[in-house]
Amino acid sequence: MQVNDLLIETNLVNDIQVKPLSIEIKDVSVKFKSNQGGEYIAIRNIDLNVKQGEIISFIGHSGCGKSTLMNTISGMVKPSTGEVIVNGKKVTGPGPDRGIVFQNYSLLPWLTVYKNIYEAVDSVMKDKSKTEKKKITLKNLEMVNLLAHKDKLPVQLSGGMKQRVAIARAFAINPSVLLLDEPFGALDALTKGSMHVELLKLWNLDNRSKTIIMVTHDIEEAIFLSDRVVVLSNGPAATIKEIVDVNLPRPRNKKDIVSLPEYKSTRERLLNLLMDKFSIEDEGMEYKH
Repeated sequence: MQVNDLLIETNLVNDIQVKPLSIEIKDVSVKFKSNQGGEYIAIRNIDLNVKQGEIISFIGHSGCGKSTLMNTISGMVKPSTGEVIVNGKKVTGPGPDRGIVFQNYSLLPWLTVYKNIYEAVDSVMKDKSKTEKKKITLKNLEMVNLLAHKDKLPVQLSGGMKQRVAIARAFAINPSVLLLDEPFGALDALTKGSMHVELLKLWNLDNRSKTIIMVTHDIEEAIFLSDRVVVLSNGPAATIKEIVDVNLPRPRNKKDIVSLPEYKSTRERLLNLLMDKFSIEDEGMEYKH
């Protein structure tokens, strides 16, 4: 990295510190009715502030409430106690200021790639003309290198291409907050790696103004993409176990950062936080992990 790049990176990091709050999660708990007639506490007493332009990952074991917590931000789940504030407004339901990308792509199979994005733009940007909406759609297709595939149906695309359509659609409606619920979990390692780069390219093209929240099980993915990693304790009644800062310079190159001491220490810390300690007694011998 050149000196000028380092100066730019330092300025961007400092800029995040002075940026306004994008998301405020205040003492949030979520309870569901259980099949046995009682209550199931998914998450409890969650407090978290996220600055504009940050990339934050939620990580933890299955059933720890990662998606539940994200869905309180999206507005699809209402907190039982506490509140979520996005851009200074209390979240009372879903809204166009929060774009969502799921693991299963959620594309409409009967619509072309172009139409999948255009329909989203059309539903959100009521004040724009058809020409403007078309321009926005094509621009976002070009940003994810899918312009040549705009007339194909989802069934004709690979998994990675479908996910690029889903991400382009989310960016096209220009939300201030992008929510990613294990968006790359079903992809092979090579495709996943290229999608990480594509996501960061889009984030950079938008001057890193979008706040991104991601649910993942992948430690390496969390480290490569995030500014901070929020580790949740095991459920039920999961809460924040620890927040780990990722002190790695941007732009990040996967081949370069894996050899850095900061990368190794961050990875080790996350592994330790996620590792369950248990013992197995077998013929009088105890094994500890």
